[in-house]
Amino acid sequence: MYLKALEIQGFKSFPDKTVLNFGEDITAIVGPNGSGKSNISDAIRWVMGEQSAKGLRGAKMEDVIFGGTEKRAQVGFAQVTLVIDNTEHIFPTMEESEVAVTRRYYRSGESEYYINRQSVRLKDVTELFMDTGMGKEGYSIIGQGKIDEILSAKSGERREIFEEAAGIAKFRHRKEDAERKLERTEENLVRINDKISELELQVDPLRDQAEKAKKYLILRDELRLLEISLWLENLDALKAGRRKLEADFHAAEAERDQARAALDALYAEGEQYGARMQEKDMEAERLRAQVSQLETQAKEQESAAAVLEGTIAHNRETIQRVSSEMTESDTRAGSLAAQAAEQKEHAAELEGRIAEENTALEALLEKARSAAERADGRQSEAEALRGREAMA
Repeated sequence: MYLKALEIQGFKSFPDKTVLNFGEDITAIVGPNGSGKSNISDAIRWVMGEQSAKGLRGAKMEDVIFGGTEKRAQVGFAQVTLVIDNTEHIFPTMEESEVAVTRRYYRSGESEYYINRQSVRLKDVTELFMDTGMGKEGYSIIGQGKIDEILSAKSGERREIFEEAAGIAKFRHRKEDAERKLERTEENLVRINDKISELELQVDPLRDQAEKAKKYLILRDELRLLEISLWLENLDALKAGRRKLEADFHAAEAERDQARAALDALYAEGEQYGARMQEKDMEAERLRAQVSQLETQAKEQESAAAVLEGTIAHNRETIQRVSSEMTESDTRAGSLAAQAAEQKEHAAELEGRIAEENTALEALLEKARSAAERADGRQSEAEALRGREAMA
């Protein structure tokens, strides 16, 4: 008993997953025509690697996928899994007690093969069933008319069946593979000899090219050494330049710090000069106010002096008039002598007042001139301070 179970899904008339368990008492599967008996044997043949759609009673391999009915849609792939009992190690290369062989085919034309859920090649499946009598060409599957085909077949075709039954089909296939490899090797040898002949014609040019390549490698190495020497020299020069630049940079930083310190001192001195300028400006403003006040007083004194001068002139005219009147009128000398004395006294008094006013006026003018000189000096000093502040 080798077959244990057959799992079919999407293969021909089995759209749903169907599992057939083969017990020890099963010897045959019977049923009416069209019930799918042959599809079971086709599924077994297909999962063991059958590649001929005609051998599966179809026009193309896509026909093995369930095509659908009026009430049911078609499926996208067909899958068959064959579980074989391996307790007696009919597969020497497999140590498992059960061997599950699976084949899956898609409508796109892609095929997948698995042995115990491990992806394998078709060649692996074919070699697994070889010499067991269960291959796709084995004698374990004989369909209708198969016996007539065997009897009417050529001796070479019958020989394949006998070799499969005798267990030497594997060696025949290996021999055929070895012969094909030998043929390919001989073809490769012929191509290699042709290639060698072609290459012999290229030996002399290649030898010249090799010499040139050797010279190129030597010159390249020399050029590399020269470039390295040049780079090292440039590197030394760059390092020296960098050291000089660093020294210049540090000197420039020192000068910058000194300039900053000097600038800060100038700013402080400028602030001091500014404060002093403000003080001088305030003092100059006070002196200007005093000068203005003195000028006002001088103008007032000048006005008073002018008034006094006018009064003196008027008094002199009066004296002259009185004198003329005195000379003209001797008769009235006695009575007018007293008036003349009074007028003379009054004139003397006026002359004294005029002299006092002139003295005061001169003093005021002297004070005004000195105040103006001081103001001019303070203004000159203030201008000098502004100039120094601008320079700072």
